[in-house]
Amino acid sequence: MKRAFMALACAATAALVAPAVAAPAQAHTSTQAQAPAADPVSALRKQFVSGHGVRFVSTGKLSLAGVTAIKYTSNGGYAFGRSGVVASDSTQKSKYSELLKDEDEDLKDAEKPLRMIVIGSTAYFSGGVYTSLLPEGKTWLRLPGVRPNASASPLNPLDWHNLKAVLATTKAKGPGGRVNGAKTTLYRGTITLGQLMKANPDVKNSLAAIGSNPAKNVVSWKLWIGPDQLVRRASASVDLKMKSEGETFTFNLSTDSTYAGWGRKVTVKAPPKSKVAKLSDLDGDVPETSGTVILPD
Repeated sequence: MKRAFMALACAATAALVAPAVAAPAQAHTSTQAQAPAADPVSALRKQFVSGHGVRFVSTGKLSLAGVTAIKYTSNGGYAFGRSGVVASDSTQKSKYSELLKDEDEDLKDAEKPLRMIVIGSTAYFSGGVYTSLLPEGKTWLRLPGVRPNASASPLNPLDWHNLKAVLATTKAKGPGGRVNGAKTTLYRGTITLGQLMKANPDVKNSLAAIGSNPAKNVVSWKLWIGPDQLVRRASASVDLKMKSEGETFTFNLSTDSTYAGWGRKVTVKAPPKSKVAKLSDLDGDVPETSGTVILPD
């Protein structure tokens, strides 16, 4: 069990690194006059206006044999451009099982809050596992090749390709109650990771660290859609297999996110250049358990 947990921490924490944001108490959409959207995909694409964005809260966990190995909460904001998400600012807190912490000293800083700013394809990290690695006078690490729309979940309702593919597998829908003040309709269904990969290859990249080909794995999903056809909440659960030292382990990844503040202004700024370090400036190697270094694209 210990070996499985350590393999899980080293290879799968990457799946739990996702920008997110604190949702306000009441749902809100842009006051701009717009014709009602016919469906959630159209509604999402209408939100892609420079300077606008959305706020949300995310939680997630990785479990093995019914025992939670890693769980996280994150909050922050996404900024939109004409093509979709162009920037994000988030803070994430992770908690590892005592078994993992006892076995790996690299986790000593992993439970400290980690802030991540992504602008275009450049990311800036502060805190978390980098707390004791940054040189004196530097509080941020710059890394290239990170997507601002990276998601901890195979269900990413801010990616219209992903949303369209998921909704096409709807098996049932009905009243969803209120989410952040908005009356919702609950959609639910299942979709394979292979179907999601076909809709957006980034899903495959996101799961690359986990090991075996996950295309046949089934994701159980739920979407709470508001009267304006915008997503107010999304949850997903999937069992994934990972190989370590000749053995195969099955673990569960589950995520839950709530969304609000659709259409509000979201501004994301890079940290001061004088406070930013490069990877080559670090005072030591970045622990494999961070997940942030191997975040895809």
